Order: sequence, then C-alpha cells, then structure tokens
Amino acid sequence: MLRHTTRTCLYALFFLSGGAALGYQIAWSKMFATGLGHEMPAVLAVVCAFMGGMALGAAALDRLVSRSPRPGRWYAWLEILIAAWCCFSVLLIPQVNGVALKLIGLDPSPLRHWTVAFALPFLALLPATAAMGATLPAMERFVSPLIRDGRCLGALYAANTFGAVTGVLASAFVLVPMLGLSRSVCL
Repeated sequence: MLRHTTRTCLYALFFLSGGAALGYQIAWSKMFATGLGHEMPAVLAVVCAFMGGMALGAAALDRLVSRSPRPGRWYAWLEILIAAWCCFSVLLIPQVNGVALKLIGLDPSPLRHWTVAFALPFLALLPATAAMGATLPAMERFVSPLIRDGRCLGALYAANTFGAVTGVLASAFVLVPMLGLSRSVCL
C-alpha cells in the first residue's frame, strides 16, 4: 500500500502537469493568433491540435507503457519531452506563423484558410501534445499497482483536471500578463 504522503505527492505532480498543459494551450493560442489571422481560428486550431495530439499519444503509447516494467520512467521522460518541446515552441511558433501567412495568402478560400489553420498548429505541437496524452496511461500504470483502494484512475484524472482549470486561470490572469507569452511557456 502506498503511503499517504507519497500518494499525495503523485497526485500533486499530476495536478501540476494538468496546470502546465492548459497553461501552454492558452499561450499557444495567443502565439498562433498572429499567423492565423485572428484569435478565433487560433483557439480552435490549438484546441483541436491539443486534443487530437493527446488522443494519438495515448493510443500510440498506451501499449508500450502498459508493457513496460518501469512506467514511472516513461512518465518522467514524457514530462521532460513536453517541457523541452514547449520551450522549443517559443522559437518554432513564429516560424510556423510565417509559413501560415504565406500559405493562407491575402484572399484565401475558406477551405484553404482552415486547412492551413488546423494543419500547421497540429504538426507544430504534436510532439508535446502526444506526450501529454501518454502521461495519463503512464501515471495510471505507475500508480495503480501501488494503490489498492480503487481510487487510482478517477483520483488521478480529477487531480489532472483540477490542475488544468487552475492552469487556465493562472496563465490567463497571472502568468501571461506578468511574464508575457514566451516566458510563461518556458516557466
């Protein structure tokens, strides 16, 4: 049985992971807005890239993580990949915005505008979002053998979701106004 303090630390870790993830989403939406014309396409594109990448990551890596004798290492490496890619995204997104502006052009058809608006953020964010999607299976696999009271997956998901809500509020109202977009993403 997992000690209460260890369990609390693991849930706090997953809470912070959810907070960072949605904080990235807020900052990325604002960063992509300059290349996609205005904020609405950017928000839609980043939400789709975020959710699609998470689904792909969870589906693609679930089998590898579930067979691993060391799911905690998977979790740690996934979080390191997320952090590294998010810091890299500060340099990448302006470049992707330049490509988007060229591909969209001055008078694009709606199909062309929306195809570019959805494809480029999806591809630019895929390494980080896929890794984010794989963190839940990794954390669940790591924690579930240690907890026998049946609260593992639901409590993990609750901690991560509550962290996500906190991350949205903290990034939108505290971090981005205080630090700016690039510094908020790197933090």
